[in-house]
Amino acid sequence: MYKVYLKPGKEESLKRFHPWIFSGAIARFDGEPEEGEVVEVYTSKKEFIAEGHFQIGSIAVRVLSFKQEPIDSDFWKRKLAIAYDMRKSIGIATNPLVHGEGDNLPGLVIDIYAKTAVMQAHSAGMHVDRMAIAEALSEVMGDKIENIYYKSETTLPFKADLF
Repeated sequence: MYKVYLKPGKEESLKRFHPWIFSGAIARFDGEPEEGEVVEVYTSKKEFIAEGHFQIGSIAVRVLSFKQEPIDSDFWKRKLAIAYDMRKSIGIATNPLVHGEGDNLPGLVIDIYAKTAVMQAHSAGMHVDRMAIAEALSEVMGDKIENIYYKSETTLPFKADLF
C-alpha cells in the first residue's frame, strides 16, 4: 500500500475526524498511487493517522478509516450495515441509505427506490470499489433490494479517466 506523508501541522483536521486531505497538505508520497487506490496517511513525524482513496485534484485523499484495517468486503459490509441500522433505528431506512461523508463513506451516495438501489460514486476510489460495494450492499440489504443501478457517469471527477 502506498504511503502519503503530510506537512507539519496538517494532521490537525484529521485528529477531529475530518474526512478530506487536501493536496496542499501533502509533503510527499512513498510511491506513485493510481487514482482510486487506497493509501495510508502519515503525519510528518511518520505516525499513522488515516487511510483512504487517493484522487488527483484538490481533495487528494478521502478518508475511509482512521485506523489501519483492510478495505475489503468485510469493511464495506460493516460500513453499509452501520448506515442501514442507523436509518432503521430512526424510521428512515430507505432513502438515502448512504450519504457520503455523513456516513463516513466520502464520495458515495446510495438511494433506495422501491426495491432498487441507485449507487453514485463522486470519487475515483468509490468508482474503483463499486463492485465490492455492490456485493456488500446486496448482503446487507438482503431481499429489501432486487436491483442495483450504478449511475456515476456524470458524478465522477472530470479528470478521472475511469470509463
